[in-house]
Amino acid sequence: MATLATTPRAAGLVLSPDDDAVVAARAVVRFHLRAFGAAEPEARAGEVEPVHQLRVATRRLRAALHLFGSFLPKRFVESAQRELAWVASAIGGVRDLDVLAQTVQARAARLDPELRGLLGPVGIAIHERRSAALEALAKTLRSSRCRRLLSRLATFAEPPAVPRRRETLGRAVPELATPLIRAVRRAGRRVSIESPPPEFHRLRVRVKRLRYALESLRGLGIKSIRVLIARLERLQTVLGDTQDAATQTAWLRTYAATDGVPVASLLPVGALIQGLSRRATKRRRRALRVWRKLDKEHLLEAVESDLARRARAQGAGEARR
Repeated sequence: MATLATTPRAAGLVLSPDDDAVVAARAVVRFHLRAFGAAEPEARAGEVEPVHQLRVATRRLRAALHLFGSFLPKRFVESAQRELAWVASAIGGVRDLDVLAQTVQARAARLDPELRGLLGPVGIAIHERRSAALEALAKTLRSSRCRRLLSRLATFAEPPAVPRRRETLGRAVPELATPLIRAVRRAGRRVSIESPPPEFHRLRVRVKRLRYALESLRGLGIKSIRVLIARLERLQTVLGDTQDAATQTAWLRTYAATDGVPVASLLPVGALIQGLSRRATKRRRRALRVWRKLDKEHLLEAVESDLARRARAQGAGEARR
């Protein structure tokens, strides 16, 4: 789901084209692992923003492993990705309800006072399910399975005593980033106004993955990367709004179909569903406009070309040394 607050940039992480690619991977994982650790205590306590930060850190860890995966042990990457997905699911169970609660509150303000007054049971249901989701998250974070995962990531993130140079980041970056760029382009060109929510969500996942990867590569000093990141941020936001509207509509439909819910609450829930359905349609149209503008400007191709040019220049520079 989209965030309640703007997702922070990965400020403070600067990689050089001369860095060894594996050393760079360790640095990125170490950076986001620290962000995870910083957010964890307050997230366990149920604070809304730390839960969001914990989710962002987990997503960035997954994106880093995806970006550098071809340079890392396959079994390590697959295992870490699987376990991070498990942790992310527990975090998302809380975070999604936080976003839902804010949406219901905001949209309830547009209803007639009589209808708004009937939404109490919905708020109670959200609160109760969030409490259960928070308890499940705390259990996940305390578990030996989660601690083993964090320990493995921390061990990987530590710089080796004697680093072995395999390939510099500047030379490796086309191999790392080009598949992500092409995945966004393929997903984007498949969506249309008639596409179901999963296709928009697939595009969003790929956009997010590419954005996080490029943020890790800011230190390469390529202007087109900075331009594309800004466009991807905007596209990710509107795609997140689209996904929010779809998943929140589904939650409210499930609530309405649950045995024992107060009949009086069904009327305002129906009004919310109707409003969110209209919002989803508008957001799909906006997402398509943003995507088509990005595609028309050939920003993905520009970054792909600039990364290849950087790799050639890096290789030539290393050959002269």
